[in-house]
Amino acid sequence: MFLKRFSSVLAVIALSVSGTAIAQTTNNYIYIEVGTDSHGNPITLDLSSIKGTEYILLYKHGDKTVKTTLYASCNEGKLFSKRVSLYTSTGRLTSDNNTEREIFPKPGTADAGSMEIVCQAAGIHKDYSTQNQKF
Repeated sequence: MFLKRFSSVLAVIALSVSGTAIAQTTNNYIYIEVGTDSHGNPITLDLSSIKGTEYILLYKHGDKTVKTTLYASCNEGKLFSKRVSLYTSTGRLTSDNNTEREIFPKPGTADAGSMEIVCQAAGIHKDYSTQNQKF
């Protein structure tokens, strides 16, 4: 069951991500780059974190790592940030915000790309173009 789901996630990634896909595995975690921040640093989707349509994006902010837990409401074409945590380079949690807020992803961004991957992996196919957005 896991292998079947995992292979469909990889197939979705291959179909969804334009350009070069970079995947990396570390201690049973699988990461794929879904975009970059304004400084050119990679933003990665933790594939092992996907549970339904909830998932984690990671990126560097200076010498810290930001871990954002997101929830995609695929049928509605909405994306929500559920938690934002900030960690030091040694892995110590320095900030944790559980305030849920809606995110309005723009096409071509890490938020939109990760949402598309997660929604397709969950088997939820919707034409987002009717909302003037393509995920």
